[in-house]
Amino acid sequence: METKRISEKEIEGMPVLATGYKMFKNDWTTKHGQYDYKDEKGDVLGSIHKVEGKLIKCNWGLHFSKLPHNCFNFYESIPWNKFAKVEAYKECFDVDDGKKSVASILKIIKIYTFDEFIDLIKKELQNSDGVTNSKGVNYSDGVNYSYGVFNSKGVNDSKGVNNSDGVNYSDGVFNSKGVNDSKGVNNSDGVNYSDGVTNSKGVNDSKGVNNSDGVNNSYGVNDSYGVNDSDGVNNSYGVNDSKGVTDSFFCKNISGASKCIFCCNLEGIKLRLFNKKISQERFNKIKNELCNFSWYPKFNNAEELRGNLAWHETNIPAIVNIENKIAYSSMPKDMVDYIRSLPEFDEKIFNKIIKNK
Repeated sequence: METKRISEKEIEGMPVLATGYKMFKNDWTTKHGQYDYKDEKGDVLGSIHKVEGKLIKCNWGLHFSKLPHNCFNFYESIPWNKFAKVEAYKECFDVDDGKKSVASILKIIKIYTFDEFIDLIKKELQNSDGVTNSKGVNYSDGVNYSYGVFNSKGVNDSKGVNNSDGVNYSDGVFNSKGVNDSKGVNNSDGVNYSDGVTNSKGVNDSKGVNNSDGVNNSYGVNDSYGVNDSDGVNNSYGVNDSKGVTDSFFCKNISGASKCIFCCNLEGIKLRLFNKKISQERFNKIKNELCNFSWYPKFNNAEELRGNLAWHETNIPAIVNIENKIAYSSMPKDMVDYIRSLPEFDEKIFNKIIKNK
């Protein structure tokens, strides 16, 4: 059995059995397969795709949803996914209580941006309440498995929100709690004024944040802690006012940097400690010692506001920025002593990072 692209000639004279909508990953591949819907030029509009063999629901065939909002049952509602309108040919039937359909042949007839797709869902739900199995829902449309929702379309002036609690003024929010004025937020708690945030906590005014804690006013941050006012930070702790940083710790104003510890005002660097060149072995040793302290600076007050509360019970709009010298003031004394004992230690750089001096 295979999936392949076919020509317009092969569907000539075939009736359209159904129209619907399909979501894809950002590269136009499918969620559970390796098939790529784009051609060698990256084009998909007008392309026709066919599966060989007998259709098997949820296992073999070209799947789509007849209603656009049902697509979010199978894909995360994040802005960087791809969205299209499709036509089904040859053989087609519904599965999963009509939430999706499977066909032998699909033609991609229109492409949507995330915002266009959300607008399409709004129009679809305009004449229908679509409120299912929900509590405390008032003047709302298209709300499913949600609590404490008020005066909203897709949960409190929001769009495409499913299985969420305490969600306010948000778009494309899925399986999240205490999310405010955010877009494309998935499986996250205490996220405020953010776009494209997934599996994160205490994230404020940030975009493209993944699996990170205590991130503030930053973009493209992944698997990191205590990141403030920085872009493109990956697998790092305590990074401030920086861009393109990976596997680095307690740095300020660095860019294009990798494997750096307590570095400041540098770009295009790798393997540095207090701006001094070090070996990979030395980096690994210092990194492991610092990680053993299990501490990172918190550049917002999200965790303090939460305390023992659930995130949806927390006063999320009260999340505010914390300046460097306050964020670093809670560094454990034995950690400070260890850092000062390092032969590479530089007092001036240390103060620039932790005190903004």
